[in-house]
Amino acid sequence: MKLLYRMLPILVSVGLFGCGNTTTSATQEVAAGSNETITEKEEAFVSKLPDNAPVVKVASDSDFAPYEFKDEYGNLTGFDIELMRYIGEDQGFKVENYTDRWEDMFNNLDDKNRDMLAAAIPYSAERNKKYLLSDPYAPLPSTLLYLDSNLNINSLADLSNVSIGVLGETVQHEYFSSDQVQVKSVEPYLTTFAAVQAMVQGKVDAVAEDSGALRYIMNDIPNLQPKYFEYEDINAEAARKVLVIDKDQPELLEKVNAGLKNLKEDGTYAKLTEKWFGTDLTKAVLEQEKALAKR
Repeated sequence: MKLLYRMLPILVSVGLFGCGNTTTSATQEVAAGSNETITEKEEAFVSKLPDNAPVVKVASDSDFAPYEFKDEYGNLTGFDIELMRYIGEDQGFKVENYTDRWEDMFNNLDDKNRDMLAAAIPYSAERNKKYLLSDPYAPLPSTLLYLDSNLNINSLADLSNVSIGVLGETVQHEYFSSDQVQVKSVEPYLTTFAAVQAMVQGKVDAVAEDSGALRYIMNDIPNLQPKYFEYEDINAEAARKVLVIDKDQPELLEKVNAGLKNLKEDGTYAKLTEKWFGTDLTKAVLEQEKALAKR
């Protein structure tokens, strides 16, 4: 089962979001399984690295804004994409982006066709055994979004009469369909945007999803007053996003972690999280790191 939130369609990122939050790639972006190079409309990022700098092949699933998605020109963009460019720039390697389907990313990594994955992937003990996992980089827990202030959701105990929309086959779908929490009903949708749309139309009362994805969608829908309840702890596994690296490349893991550390210290991380999530996540990610260090 694909236990991750996915599949925000390209037309949503183009038609709803426009180009205000997008950026184009200065690196060559290669469509998985082909030799086609995606053309660039403009270059928002220009690498200062020499032409002979080493190249790291990074795979992403291109359907989960704002982490990674394709802009109106067909270029791969998003928080994960920009973050990896800056890590590479800091550590002396160029990033070659590949767009793989979620199911194919891990197979391509296993087959050594990719060096690492950047796709809002949550930590899991199983992944930790099979791959090298970076320090946490996006402390965004699962969250409930709702519009009706009369619901006044302050705890999971407030959900007994609440219908919840979710993206099908996700950790949120699994959780609210289980007997761990009592809800009125759970309605799966093909995309997160479809679930939000259903909520706006009154078909469901709330939507459960990754906090970053929900806030990104709602930032571009005018005349609404969204309310959020983060029901998941910031240190929960699903809130601990990691970059996944080929197990035979420990040197790359060291560079990625060093780059992350430097970006947090020089303010680049703050700028990127403010751009894509509307808030500076530096303090939250450092708190997450400290909590993990105590385990």
